[in-house]
Amino acid sequence: MGDSGLIIELLNREKGVDLNQPLSDADKAVSRAFTKMVEENTYWGLTQYRWIDNFDKLQELFEIPWIAMLFMRRIRSNTKQKLMAHGIGRHSKDDLEGIIEKDLKAISTFLGAKPYLMGDEPTEVDAVVFGQLSEIVWTAPDSYLHRIVALDCPNLLAYCNRIKDRYWPDWDQLTGNTNTNQ
Repeated sequence: MGDSGLIIELLNREKGVDLNQPLSDADKAVSRAFTKMVEENTYWGLTQYRWIDNFDKLQELFEIPWIAMLFMRRIRSNTKQKLMAHGIGRHSKDDLEGIIEKDLKAISTFLGAKPYLMGDEPTEVDAVVFGQLSEIVWTAPDSYLHRIVALDCPNLLAYCNRIKDRYWPDWDQLTGNTNTNQ
């Protein structure tokens, strides 16, 4: 399955789980809108940052042997084509960064002081948003994305840490992360 939404629907059916069950129809609509915003903008902004703007840092980040980087250059070329086909790759770097910043600030504003986006307990949208924000927090520390999450929208950083601590108390051990101040 190539779509996380379809995977979630399958798991909900097979496991009899529905994290969105307590939500009203209006809340489900808001949840879907944030999910699609993150999947269609934030994801591609992070892809642009990582695979195009900072491609040379991939070797260091993922400890990739130099020979594998030759193969990775082909992936980079394919990624450029996908960004263009999606449409987001047609924007200037400044415009793209502005789009992503507005999206992250929208998430931050909607989250406010709530523990999770839709209230006191996590729902599907939290899984989607955490998936994207966690990449920003823990794999892009010197990026404009990290600055937005950590400095401009500190509630997003707290949100990420809240979810990490709730579901992965052994996160630092599993990831080898020694910097617990993120």
